[in-house]
Amino acid sequence: MNDGRLSDAALGVFPEPIAIVDRALRVQKANAAWTTTFADSPLTEPSLAAALAKVLSGETTRADVTFEARASHHAVTIVPVPDGDTLAALVHARAVQPAREPAPRSRDDRLPATLLRRILDRLPVTVSLIDAEGRSVFSNETRARLLGAAAKQERESGTRALLIDPADADFAREVEARVLATGTEEIITSDVPTALGTRSMFFHLVPVDGEGPEERLVLCVGQDVTEQLRAERDLREQQDFIRQVIDSDPNLIFVKDERGTFLLANKAFADVFGKTAEEIVGQHERALSEYAVAEGFLNVDQHVLATLEERTVEEEIHWHTGELRWYQTTKRPLVRPSGEVHVLGCAVDVTTRLETQRKLEEAAGEVERRAVEAFRQAEAKAALVEELDQKLGIIETQHQEILTLSAPLLEVAEGVLAVPIVGAMTQTRAVEIMHRLLEAIVDRQVASVVLDLTGLETIETHTADHLMSIVRAIRLLGADAVISGIRPAVAQTIVELGIDLSGFVTKRTLRAAIFSREVARNAAPTRRR
Repeated sequence: MNDGRLSDAALGVFPEPIAIVDRALRVQKANAAWTTTFADSPLTEPSLAAALAKVLSGETTRADVTFEARASHHAVTIVPVPDGDTLAALVHARAVQPAREPAPRSRDDRLPATLLRRILDRLPVTVSLIDAEGRSVFSNETRARLLGAAAKQERESGTRALLIDPADADFAREVEARVLATGTEEIITSDVPTALGTRSMFFHLVPVDGEGPEERLVLCVGQDVTEQLRAERDLREQQDFIRQVIDSDPNLIFVKDERGTFLLANKAFADVFGKTAEEIVGQHERALSEYAVAEGFLNVDQHVLATLEERTVEEEIHWHTGELRWYQTTKRPLVRPSGEVHVLGCAVDVTTRLETQRKLEEAAGEVERRAVEAFRQAEAKAALVEELDQKLGIIETQHQEILTLSAPLLEVAEGVLAVPIVGAMTQTRAVEIMHRLLEAIVDRQVASVVLDLTGLETIETHTADHLMSIVRAIRLLGADAVISGIRPAVAQTIVELGIDLSGFVTKRTLRAAIFSREVARNAAPTRRR
């Protein structure tokens, strides 16, 4: 017997109003019939509330009450169901119609027994009639298929074959007896061993009158909900898998509706605000950020929704700890099957990149200032050879600093080293870059190196030779080499000079090169120890 609450599939199959109610008299689950029948919750009706209190307190294991809702009388059965460490209540309502004398029917109005049998045999549910002694009076073909060989024994011996988990047999007999004694309907769920394997079944037991005036029978209708339950489980597993994937991403991922309310957020995004992803969902942008900042975010959202075009911006985001970080946020329209348009956002932390860029610019400016000052001093004091030699020594030291700063070694991803080359490529710079780069490849166990030429001013034949020498040295150490950021003017010069770069991997931007290395690394088979 299923110890937990009825599944959504089981609730959906049941044709009459049914709901799960917690100790606070709140509806936790309900089927469509409940929602349609009771526009306003009937749980505050005194007699129903009192019956619920008795069941939820453990005072009784069953309560039956009647009440009137929307000009209709309803008979309600309440039984307890487990809810973790506490109890919840299963509330089953049935409309009660005034007893009316059945209209006389002619012989022609009666459905022939053979036709009725064919109809019942075609139903996808199991149908059986059980008498007061627990014997099977009728069983349709669907039930016989599930019983297998036991169906033949049932027909030949007249002994009823149980289509239920053997562990639930005594409980099922108690429920059948209660249905006969009280004239009320009951629900049973069970994992049933059948000829087709174990199936999850939902049984609806209804009292019916027999042919004799005192004869009472139990009509048992069974619905196979195995596939519905499996679909529910698969959906939950798929949702859990997707949640694990987005929560493992260090970038900030979120979805907002057209009003600016968050519909989804991953763990990285929630960490910014010191909350959980579940706490973020349902919050409005203005509830999480200062008004002016929130308005800026919402303006970008509205632009994406209005144009249905992707937009990328750099934004300042204050963490709940007070730290200020810069993010490159890409927002794009997300169109749902219903036609609703949401905003899907992904923000990458670029604080380190911007700080590095700022330091490089400051260093370049400082070097330039020092060089101008050194030249002025050297020109003013040309006669002082000793002092000039000292200045030349300073200039040489600064020149080495320039070489280092103009081609920094940046670890942009796991096992990926980026080398932005700024200015002209000389023999001296090539030797310096190769020396530092090869040491870094060995020391940091680098798998891929990206030579970014975005800042390369010009290129000549000897410049290409220097780059080829660096790439060959990288490959000799077992690392991959990618060239990125070749500007149009440089590309034109390469073609005009007849420089052959066909043997080298090139990408349009540094970002594209880094992404290709990440894809290649993720696609590579995992080594086993």
